[in-house]
Amino acid sequence: MSTRRSQPHAKGSPLPPARAAALAALDKVLRKGQEVQAALDGVLADVAPHSGAGTRATASDTSAKKSAPSAPKATAATLADSAMRHARISRQDAALATELVYGYLRSEIRISWLLRRFLTAPDKLPPEALLTLGVAAHEIVHLDRIPDYAAVDWAVTHIRQRFGLGLGKLANAVLRNVARLGDDARNAELYREGQSDSRDFLSVCHAAPRWLVDLWCEAYGMDRTADLLASSAQAPAPAVRVNAARPGWQALRDRLIADHGGTACGHAGVMFPVGGFPAEVAALEREGLVSRQGAASQEVLDALRPATWEGPVWDACCGRGGKALALLERGVDVRLCSDPNAGRLRGLRADAGRLGLAEPAIARASATQPPCTEVASSAAAGPEGSAMPILSATPDTKDATARPGTFRTILIDAPCSGLGTLSRRPDIKLRRTPADLDALAALQGRIVDAALSVLPSGGRLVYITCTLNPAENEAQVERLLSVAGSGGIPLSVEVQYTTPADTPAREFFFGVVLRKG
Repeated sequence: MSTRRSQPHAKGSPLPPARAAALAALDKVLRKGQEVQAALDGVLADVAPHSGAGTRATASDTSAKKSAPSAPKATAATLADSAMRHARISRQDAALATELVYGYLRSEIRISWLLRRFLTAPDKLPPEALLTLGVAAHEIVHLDRIPDYAAVDWAVTHIRQRFGLGLGKLANAVLRNVARLGDDARNAELYREGQSDSRDFLSVCHAAPRWLVDLWCEAYGMDRTADLLASSAQAPAPAVRVNAARPGWQALRDRLIADHGGTACGHAGVMFPVGGFPAEVAALEREGLVSRQGAASQEVLDALRPATWEGPVWDACCGRGGKALALLERGVDVRLCSDPNAGRLRGLRADAGRLGLAEPAIARASATQPPCTEVASSAAAGPEGSAMPILSATPDTKDATARPGTFRTILIDAPCSGLGTLSRRPDIKLRRTPADLDALAALQGRIVDAALSVLPSGGRLVYITCTLNPAENEAQVERLLSVAGSGGIPLSVEVQYTTPADTPAREFFFGVVLRKG
């Protein structure tokens, strides 16, 4: 993304549109606990009718260079929404707002540490003022195409108008001190000051919660942890999956690579340089020729050798169907997709139509229930009453997919902590706790046990997560092998894969294929 050079705004004028949108979205994430993309989509959608903004901006459309009570009078979101009602937000402003939101969340722990060097009592500041300082400091430290004076100007003016001259003067002094650091603010050595513990240094330098640093250091060692944290603190590389069901897909993939400096990934993917999707991707997507899917997600699926899976396949945690559709595009016999979220299932159906694929059976169902138990209900109908294909739960079902043992391969793209996707979903660092990890590991155990109970002899269980946490990955495999062995059920590992730490995708997945019998 090319960040525009902002001009100082006059006294009494509203916030610049990109900053207004960023503060509004961050308020929703930090104060209301919304997921980052949903919060940003909501803010930009609110102003789109006034602006003609064409397309939504996402985390992969931008690049980085290198929770609190509401404030008095009104929240940051309220004020920002008011400001944007009087301004037209351009696509460029929407992209800058996206960079500010994602970039700030990626760097929040580091920026907060930096600000505390120049604040004697930061916790006594109004949360809105502290957030404004943080976003402006992120601009100064990480966005070199925005002049320091522009970042200082909008933030100081906003804080002065909201909280008075005194806090305005404080904001001016603090941000000018941050600006005086220059390149030192991006030098890791600065963050060693006062850090006697090397893990505290990693936490601050790479903006990661200390519990995550401890988890990864104990699992992977200090050096690999430093590499993982460094990758997770940067923007991910955008990627698409070319529709391998369309004639000439290889030629399209090769052209995208040649025209845009991309690299091949997975079976039919292209990973582009960090900085956003090429302009033509939107049109290709509408035509059903490509889908947006992360490179690491494509690579873990390809590494598990789906061409060897025997069908029919049940995707028991399909979400919006990214992996199921990728399998269908390459001819894998996916017969059933299930997920407890009806909205995601509607998205899967829409994408199957866009891609020109035969739609598999779709059921709103929990993966903790095997196919012949209570896996479907009338709740699968959409809010408008439009029916979805529902897997019958009755004993006399005519749908052969409901019979135990029908599915020769069961894919579990498991609900997980998402610690491998922090570059794309930095708000996870704010929302996850160690207790969440324990609960997710227990849920994953119930899901794989249910799948194994209906998997026939010779069938395959494919287990995938987008996290780096032994309890959710390797320990799940070890438990299954141990339980199977003690129960006399042969279970073996056919292939196991973890995304390399040096991946340019900056996301990390784990996958394994287990053979029963």
